[in-house]
Amino acid sequence: MPKVTEEYRVSKRAEITSAAMRAFRRKGFHATSMADIITESGLSAGAIYGHFGGKNDIVLEVASRVIDARIGKVEELSSARPLPAPAELLRLLASGLAHDLGRPAMLVQLWGEAVTEPALRALWGLLVGRLRAAYCSYLSLWHQSEHGATVADADRLAAEQVVLFLSCAQGYILQSALVTEFDGEAFLRSMELHLPR
Repeated sequence: MPKVTEEYRVSKRAEITSAAMRAFRRKGFHATSMADIITESGLSAGAIYGHFGGKNDIVLEVASRVIDARIGKVEELSSARPLPAPAELLRLLASGLAHDLGRPAMLVQLWGEAVTEPALRALWGLLVGRLRAAYCSYLSLWHQSEHGATVADADRLAAEQVVLFLSCAQGYILQSALVTEFDGEAFLRSMELHLPR
């Protein structure tokens, strides 16, 4: 039997995860079965189970990919000059999530799964911690660059404000998923006008 390279394994996991994301977009996390993921991927059940123990493992991988992409965007924008305003960054994160998941309700479903699934809750805690750290670092750079704050003052302000920015992002996601008449553009404009800048 030929040796399987790590590159091949990573590529195959990404292929399976992409297929699962397409199935999740159509049916939601809870209603999507392993049979749906197998059909969507075009791979055999053995090929899928050779890379993932089951649907929960795939859901964990999807959550990681979605948040890792957002963290990557924050880190990428940290080197932009001029730095986009922090509220503008929230707009980019929201549009990125919509692109990755198709609709914000998908993320709310992930949160719901995390309530009863300990492994997903633990992963979610780690991912949110990483997102918080990336956004906190961005806020600190912003205060140094735009307001001439010292590193210590910028870090303190960032630590105080990061909760506000992340809460606004979560509020945007939740309302866009649950409130039929939610005006996402008005919400984002309001954030840009009223959040610390």
